[in-house]
Amino acid sequence: MNFKKTKIAIVGAVTALAMAGGVAVLPAFAADDVAAQIATLMAQIQMLQAKLADSQTTTSSSAVSYNFATDLKLGSTGSDVMNLQKALNADVATQVAASGIGSAGNESSYFGGLTKAAVMKFQAKYGISPVAGYFGPLTRSKLNSMSSAVTTTTTTTTTTTTPTPGVAGTLVVTAAAQQPANALAPLNGTRIPFTRFTVTAGATDVPVSSITVERTGTSVDSALDSIVLMDENGDQIGISKTLNSSHRATVGDPIVVKAGTSRTFTVGANRPALAVANTGGTIVSLDVVGINTTASVVGDAVIKGAVHTINDNLVIGTVTMTRGGIDPGSSQTKEIGSVGYTFSSVKVTAGSAEAITLKSVRWNQIGSAGIADMANLKTYVDGVAYDAVTTDGGKYYTSTFGNGIMIDKGFSKDISIKGDIVGGSSRTIAFDIAKRTDINMVGNVYGYGILAPQTSSCTSDTTSVSCFRSVEDPWYRGATVTMSNGTMTVSADSTIASQNVAINLANQTLGGWSVEVRGEPISVAKMIFNVMAAGNEVQDITNIVLADQNGSVLAGPVDGVGAAVTGTVTFTDSVTFPAGITKLVLKGKLSNDFATNDTIAASTTPATQWTTVRGQVTGNSITAAPASALSGNTMTVKAGALAISVSTQPVAQTVISGANQFEFARYVLDAGQSGEDIRLTSFIASTSVSGASATITSITNCQLYDGSTSVTTGGNVKNPSAVGDQTFTFDGSGFTVPKGTSKTLSLKCNVASGVEGTIIWGMNDNDATYSAASGLSSGQTIVTVMTASNGQNMTLAAAGSYAVSADSSSAYNYRAVRAGSEVNLGALRFTASLNEDITLRQVALALGNTASNSPADLEGLQVTLWDGATQVGVAQFTTSDYATSTLTSTVTITKGSTKTLVIKGVLARQDAVNGTPGAFLAVNYDGDNNGLNGNYATGVASGATISGTSADITTNGVRIFATVPTITVTTPSSNTGLSSGKVIYSFTVNNSLGERDIALKEVGFTVATSGGAVATGFTLRDTSGNVANAAAVDAATGPLSIVFDATSEAKRVPAGTTKTYELTVGSVTNPSTTVIDQLIINMEADAAYPSLATLMGTYAEVATSNFIWSPMSTTSLQANTAESEGNRDWTNGYGLPGFPGVGQDFPIVSWQSAN
Repeated sequence: MNFKKTKIAIVGAVTALAMAGGVAVLPAFAADDVAAQIATLMAQIQMLQAKLADSQTTTSSSAVSYNFATDLKLGSTGSDVMNLQKALNADVATQVAASGIGSAGNESSYFGGLTKAAVMKFQAKYGISPVAGYFGPLTRSKLNSMSSAVTTTTTTTTTTTTPTPGVAGTLVVTAAAQQPANALAPLNGTRIPFTRFTVTAGATDVPVSSITVERTGTSVDSALDSIVLMDENGDQIGISKTLNSSHRATVGDPIVVKAGTSRTFTVGANRPALAVANTGGTIVSLDVVGINTTASVVGDAVIKGAVHTINDNLVIGTVTMTRGGIDPGSSQTKEIGSVGYTFSSVKVTAGSAEAITLKSVRWNQIGSAGIADMANLKTYVDGVAYDAVTTDGGKYYTSTFGNGIMIDKGFSKDISIKGDIVGGSSRTIAFDIAKRTDINMVGNVYGYGILAPQTSSCTSDTTSVSCFRSVEDPWYRGATVTMSNGTMTVSADSTIASQNVAINLANQTLGGWSVEVRGEPISVAKMIFNVMAAGNEVQDITNIVLADQNGSVLAGPVDGVGAAVTGTVTFTDSVTFPAGITKLVLKGKLSNDFATNDTIAASTTPATQWTTVRGQVTGNSITAAPASALSGNTMTVKAGALAISVSTQPVAQTVISGANQFEFARYVLDAGQSGEDIRLTSFIASTSVSGASATITSITNCQLYDGSTSVTTGGNVKNPSAVGDQTFTFDGSGFTVPKGTSKTLSLKCNVASGVEGTIIWGMNDNDATYSAASGLSSGQTIVTVMTASNGQNMTLAAAGSYAVSADSSSAYNYRAVRAGSEVNLGALRFTASLNEDITLRQVALALGNTASNSPADLEGLQVTLWDGATQVGVAQFTTSDYATSTLTSTVTITKGSTKTLVIKGVLARQDAVNGTPGAFLAVNYDGDNNGLNGNYATGVASGATISGTSADITTNGVRIFATVPTITVTTPSSNTGLSSGKVIYSFTVNNSLGERDIALKEVGFTVATSGGAVATGFTLRDTSGNVANAAAVDAATGPLSIVFDATSEAKRVPAGTTKTYELTVGSVTNPSTTVIDQLIINMEADAAYPSLATLMGTYAEVATSNFIWSPMSTTSLQANTAESEGNRDWTNGYGLPGFPGVGQDFPIVSWQSAN
């Protein structure tokens, strides 16, 4: 071995010498050196023996046991994957690999192709189907059961032994117990592990400066790009080195092995990107041949590790590198104190061969800044911060990413280093990546380190830009940031608005500025402000201070200088401004020489009037910005002033007797023209009362409110005993109105129940006698201007009222409805008066024309009341035509507003025995029934019982049939081609909801023509071909009635079906040769229900109608029989659904000839 201060002793040889008792031929060391060497070896032997004796363990059986709870598949990562590989490697029949990547001791946390194949072997061995390589519930269950069946019994006997400490100044070097397995060394592979070794320090710390490595094997030096040294975590120590002419390389940075501790290191190698001729298939190893230290080294002369085979064919993962999205890109200048600055950022994109895992990154700081100039250095990936650690005084900073950060094929990650700049004025910071191997990336399929490409992205090879270079040292050059002095920028503070200032009162605001300091605290020794006092002299402003936003005085007090309108204020107190924003307020006291409406304006020019400005970190002189004058807002001198008036709000209105804290008036206290805040200790309002029963004692508990807060509570509550002025005393020390603002006070009182009349609260002109207003700071009495006003009339009423009307919207028109369905029978609108909110309690209802309906037409003899989607009441018609609904849910109607309640009912079914076909059902508002047994509401404010409208309110009602058809007309897609045999009209009769057949007898149309054509021979048939009228009907113009033949199948629309009818013109003759012939047609509605002695009639009794039909409700005869037409079960189409409106014809359909 080649050591600095090399002293080699082989334990076995020394032992042999001791046993033989003879003399061995030793190298030519001095006698005392030999004696020292022997002493060292004997001490080391004692230490090792003591460690062996310290713990004796016997194991009867051992096995690794895992409990897998998660499904795993191709691409999965994590500790479960590594444990799965270990479990599979326990059986040679299911092992991931016999050697190399994935073999026992070389397991990884990535589920790749090798792992999938091993799982398939396990599934095949134990008959798990399908053999797919997916580690799912069946496979997990089997492997868990095998693990739980293994019993591990370990007996440990501990003997307390005090070992002999290692000899000071010694370092024991041994090969690691487990060396990397022999494997392939592919192109572009990085940090390929070759040799592991352990160093153990004796009784004192041992410094190790570097490790010497020698290449052996049949390969050549150029087959390896460079050699690296890695610690226990796989992090690289120092930079990579190339082999020299002696096939050796010295790697690693200086480290210290602490006394009595051990460190394990791995020697690795990086392969080049391109193959070296004639090296494929050769073998290579890296032997540790020297530990460079000042200590005495004891151990193996040469430590050998794995023997790898050079491979130029295996294609491992690749990456592409670009500058990160938040990289500065070019040189920057930043103030000291900058926080979270991004120094460098690179973007890694995984290639298509395999996903990769980021393990670590090492940054190379090449600027002139030291460790103390930076703080909070972190590497960020996906917003997660990782410590950037240096062990060499700030040259290299390494961040390790825990278990690694996976980048899937084709995806990218940005890696950025950020931190705070805390010192080092004029120094520089630049974070480079020195070598490609400084980004530790591992492929997730093959497990090899991946070497990034050596490509250039530099537009110019200068330190002013950040880019990847075509050479290393550095490979990625970060942008340089130069640390500058702190900066100071001053601006006028708009939040210090123009305002009134008082005379002879301290701390009046004269102006405001904002000072922004960046980088470092900055001190200012002298500040000068220019002042213009229009109407007076600057020297009449005294006790001037400069305060911050917290009110703390930073400089002063001083007096203004200048016997004219213009002058200056100079502060010579040194003020230190911290980094950030400080608000400055200039304050002073105006002498009595100032008069109302004088003005004051202050300004400063920081670049010239703020002097001896110095950074507190750098110590450098700084010029405050800007170089132009900054003027604060102009302040206007005002004496104390207050004006009081009565507001026009609230408007005159009616108040219900019994109301509590009703607002009678508002008073405006205006200090907009005052130079100081004003305090009032009392307030004078006036009141008057008129009316039949109201008196001044009808109002009690009168209070003044500032917003929702009473300012006259307790003993200050007013209970007037006489009309006229009423003096209110404010709580505490009084009520304050800030200068330049106004306040509104609300006067509220309770009103006695059952009184009527008018109450007015206003204000009299008490200017001459009112003295309860004074300056908050000066204490001087303020002259108050009071504007007399009577205020608004508030009328007292005993209770509110409400009115009822029918809702006239089309939704509640008369219509034909189907028995057995729930329908809207009408809607009532309830409108509260303007006096108070009301709560509706009961609604009285009555059936309409009792000759044509009865409660039996309603299922359950009842209707329900609805407020929107909420049922609020039920009205039960027990044995009469009247019912009262007590509302089961609260229905409150705000004063002056309306609420609509809908009446709904479920109609009783009709058949040959039950029900009344053609019954006309109307449910009306029973206005004759008012009071507690009928219609009534209660006042929300008064609590009084209120009766509703005294007149009946009728609804439109509904006509009930056993079933009801819906008629729709189909609009033709084209209206040209009028000719013989043309279908000119089509309509549908929908009986899909009906439980009984419908019979049609007659459908009426209106026909008109223009031009010379004559249309004749109209026939109606359904789309099944059934003809309604066997004898065609002629109607050149005017009414056209199609009467269904008594036995025609077209006459019947079966229950639950829909039937479509088509009207055909038989002949179109005499077409015009000069104009376009036209035919228009539409289906006619019935304008009223038939006038009959009974509710329904025979066909003959309704034959004059336009649309004649029967619900077939009273007979079992077929619809298409002549006998059925003699039953009183026929009616017309008035109110049928589908027509445009009740009694409205369908729109016309127009046809034109082709010419």
